[in-house]
Amino acid sequence: MQISRRHCFGALVLLLMVLLGCTAPGAAIPPLTAAQARHTLDRWNPNYCKVTEFYGFHRPVEATQVAYVLLTNPGDKAQKPMVYAARFQLLTLADGAQRWYLTSLISHASGLTRRQGWDNLLIPVEEAASPSSR
Repeated sequence: MQISRRHCFGALVLLLMVLLGCTAPGAAIPPLTAAQARHTLDRWNPNYCKVTEFYGFHRPVEATQVAYVLLTNPGDKAQKPMVYAARFQLLTLADGAQRWYLTSLISHASGLTRRQGWDNLLIPVEEAASPSSR
């Protein structure tokens, strides 16, 4: 009789461990702020793009955020600003740390069939410098 009670108790503990393990929250995704996205875009290619307006984020899938921004070319005063979709991906590094990267910057300003921009970026997102440290 003792053996069957131990087995029942062990089975119950095992079942609870499995259930709690399945419902435990996963690793928290580090936040990507508008200031970080704007800073990354502004420093990536300062001769070509300057963010003039940040419209917001869209999260199509987990660990991906798309920022919609209005970009201008500071070197070309005649060029009209265009809306771009900047895709940011959360990547896991070899040491297990997670970091956001700018992976593409695309515009459909010339129509939905014509894409303009860069599809093969891997620019790490960094904190924006505080105004007092400038």
